[in-house]
Amino acid sequence: MISIGIVVQRYGSDVIGGAETLARNVAERLLRQGFRVTVFTTCAKDYLTWRNEYPAGESILKGVRIKRFPVTRERDIKKFNSFSEEFFPAAAAGRDETKWFAEQGPFCPDLIQELAVAQKDVDLFFFFTYLYYPTVEGIKAVSKPVILFPTAHDEPPIHLGAMGEVFRRPQALFFLTRAEMDLVSRLFAPPGRLRLVRTGLDMHTDVDDKPFRRRYLLIAPYLLYAGRIEKGKGLEEVYKYYTALKNEAYVDLVLIGNKLMDIPANQGLKYLGYVSESDKLAAFKGALCSLQPSPLESLSITTLESFSVQTPVLVNRRCPALLEHVTASSGGLAYDNEEEFLAGFRQLYRRPGLRKRMGAKGLEYVRRYYSWESVLKEIQAGISEILEIKK
Repeated sequence: MISIGIVVQRYGSDVIGGAETLARNVAERLLRQGFRVTVFTTCAKDYLTWRNEYPAGESILKGVRIKRFPVTRERDIKKFNSFSEEFFPAAAAGRDETKWFAEQGPFCPDLIQELAVAQKDVDLFFFFTYLYYPTVEGIKAVSKPVILFPTAHDEPPIHLGAMGEVFRRPQALFFLTRAEMDLVSRLFAPPGRLRLVRTGLDMHTDVDDKPFRRRYLLIAPYLLYAGRIEKGKGLEEVYKYYTALKNEAYVDLVLIGNKLMDIPANQGLKYLGYVSESDKLAAFKGALCSLQPSPLESLSITTLESFSVQTPVLVNRRCPALLEHVTASSGGLAYDNEEEFLAGFRQLYRRPGLRKRMGAKGLEYVRRYYSWESVLKEIQAGISEILEIKK
């Protein structure tokens, strides 16, 4: 039996985060495929503070063995952001990258030490997300084969000197979009095998938006944003564009997700809080279209979820991964400014036939490329390549 070690900064059924959800899905599905799986992670649940909330030690979740280690210091996100604002503009020669990664966290030296010891019982390690301390230091600590899911986009940390080893050490790198793979190829020319794996999506054919709309009194047509409501997600521009949009159409803007920034008290702008997975899909189903305004995404699972219920998506053209989704699927439109945003809205609002055709193409796209069956075939083929297993 092949033994897989999975290294990720947070892990748990109640952990919110794209990379962390991907790690959990891969762990559980590899276990069902007959692999022995052990997850090495921290006791943190919240990515802002890295506060220890899970007990240290071993536990089991859906059959997956988990080994948790305490974070030795919490992160003050305001102080860290201030430090980063001074750090990145500085000359490269004068920057202490080791300090930045320790401050970025989650700082967990015991986890790194355990990887070095435990690797004798592991055939292959998966590391999830290039950005955090467990990956940057963990890759150095092991000599066994490594596969990295970078979940990368073009942001300042990817240009740090330490990233050379992070991207060139793995025997293979697995990517969620072609845009992500092209970015990493251009920046690092990694010697390891590059494989477009994507991720799987659980499909639901019985989503009904009517009870959701009644519960939240959503009478008017609405645009939907689902995700973390925080700076850097492009929402400030969306609020501005929505003000202009309200002058020509009776349409609400609905937001769901964790609120980490203030939301304007504009008429028609409705924040519903954090909702269940079933309500989230119903929200997508009932929307005129969904919005993905972030300029920095390596995948955007919410775009795929919107496609899965045949709702078109209006995306930020500056994000290569998002542009790839709407271009490859013909399931949405892209914008780069207010004029393009309003033009895209008008097409979807005034042409229900076009909106329906786009929705159908979005669904076809996720069924073709984002089924767990096809994703697991790619992952297992990649494992076989690395371990040179002859089928």
